[in-house]
Amino acid sequence: MKEIFVDRKNKGNVTYRVTLSDDAGRVYLFVQKLMKKGSKEPGKKVTKEIVKEFSFYTDEVNLFKDKMNDEIMYLFCIEAIGKTKND
Repeated sequence: MKEIFVDRKNKGNVTYRVTLSDDAGRVYLFVQKLMKKGSKEPGKKVTKEIVKEFSFYTDEVNLFKDKMNDEIMYLFCIEAIGKTKND
């Protein structure tokens, strides 16, 4: 698969990361939700921990809306898909 779009969005202590890839003509989407947590490593104050991650084809995004249970994540996916259609 070839990466065609990568983006991230920060909302306070939460970061959303999305990657879209071309998979034989279909667009594959991988999205992660990361939250800042206190780090256990000496000298490092915070680290980001993956809270949720999903992967699916963009034509199936509506099927994953309920599984995500996160309106901001869902809207970020829709926004990313829209950006790739405009390019």
